[in-house]
Amino acid sequence: MSEATEWERGAGFHGNGTEQGYSFDIPDYTEEIVALKKNENRQEIISKLIEKHKPQRLRMLMNYERYKTDVSGVPIFQRKFEREVTIDNRINNDYFSEIVDMKTGYFAGKQAAYSYDKKQSEYETANQIISDFLERNRIADVNMETTKYCAIGGYSARLLYLDLEARDRMMYLPGHQVILLNEDGNIIETEFAVRYYGEEGKYVIHFYDGLKRYRYQQDGEKLNLVEEKIHGFKKCPVIGYPNNEELIGDPDKVLTLIDAFDRTTSDMNSEIEAFRLAYLLILGANVDQTAIKEMKKTGALNLRSLSGSNADARFLEKNLNDNAVENHLNRLHDAIYRFSGTPDLADEAFGGNQSGESLKFKLFGMETKCARFEQKFKAADARMFEVLATKWKIENIEVNPFKVFSEFKRNFPKNLLNEADVLMKLKGSVSEQTRLAQATFIDDVEYEMQLMEEDREIQAALMMDQIPPQPPKEADSE
Repeated sequence: MSEATEWERGAGFHGNGTEQGYSFDIPDYTEEIVALKKNENRQEIISKLIEKHKPQRLRMLMNYERYKTDVSGVPIFQRKFEREVTIDNRINNDYFSEIVDMKTGYFAGKQAAYSYDKKQSEYETANQIISDFLERNRIADVNMETTKYCAIGGYSARLLYLDLEARDRMMYLPGHQVILLNEDGNIIETEFAVRYYGEEGKYVIHFYDGLKRYRYQQDGEKLNLVEEKIHGFKKCPVIGYPNNEELIGDPDKVLTLIDAFDRTTSDMNSEIEAFRLAYLLILGANVDQTAIKEMKKTGALNLRSLSGSNADARFLEKNLNDNAVENHLNRLHDAIYRFSGTPDLADEAFGGNQSGESLKFKLFGMETKCARFEQKFKAADARMFEVLATKWKIENIEVNPFKVFSEFKRNFPKNLLNEADVLMKLKGSVSEQTRLAQATFIDDVEYEMQLMEEDREIQAALMMDQIPPQPPKEADSE
């Protein structure tokens, strides 16, 4: 495997990474953005952008490899001792993936509901085209993958493009492949974007501005333009989805705690296994290899004492303070969940018959984290529809991107009895749409209201059929 491929996969990284550029700092691309606006040498600027993005890319690649529990991404698998050891077990406790998967399932486990403002005159047309776009692009799956990589690396992106039939399409892009450029640092409203993938020195590079897509093939330090094409939108079609303002992943703040847990459990496992290879200490007797082999078969040892001494045999063992180790691991375990804002579902607090409100309180850390991410996600979705609207306008389809509403519901254990009670008490106090929106089991309030209206019409028709026809009244005789 070449060094470039190793770097692409994140291999060869050990330690805390400061010496290799494993940095949480967001690169400053202001100089390159200004140069792009002045139409300076694009190939040279792109090369500078990729070089500046390298430390951030390396960090995200390492996190992604760690999520996959690849040998190159998990530090304990790369651990080395200064001295040679007989037993070196390396155990990965995959807190990293649990933190990512827990947030992904909690935030994106239930499909988000998208709707268009009914008060708009173009409601029917706009609602239909938006619905078709979302279904065509499997929005639930894209939202899930977007959330997952945001939790892993700090941000991900989406690319809007036109397929061979000129239909609006969308694809998710992992953050390590994308450089998102905006002079004020807002990666959601990108002015320019670079997507690059493949081996270092041979990258396939796509550059996007507000009108065109330029495709380059990297050949060492040289970039060769392969294709220049209008992408079909009036704004940059690459939208960034930040995990937070700092663009860091959910497990990043607890990586040292996870590594400490891995080292402790690995060392303890090695020590315990070494007990089986404890040295046999024989005192006051000469024992040859034949006697040792016979002992291994029979489990007994016949000792012939030396003159004037008492023969004795015992194992030379190390005493472990397992209580201290257990307390240390428990502290690390609790700190990992606490500082990552992830609930420990194995905790006794989650057992038994807990009420919905009680569980929500225990999930407060996760909810706080997801609430912040939801605002970023909605802002990025709004930008996505803003870009799409520029293409729909060319087709004489009027869509106001700021009248598209999205609703995210947490994948949370349902307490239907409590919810039914709340819904009944809200009836007549708030609008029907607001009341139904409180129900976690209703994914699309608009659709539910439509079904309820159809049910009322059916019930009204049945009632009319059950009323016997009344005979016409006879006219009063004079």
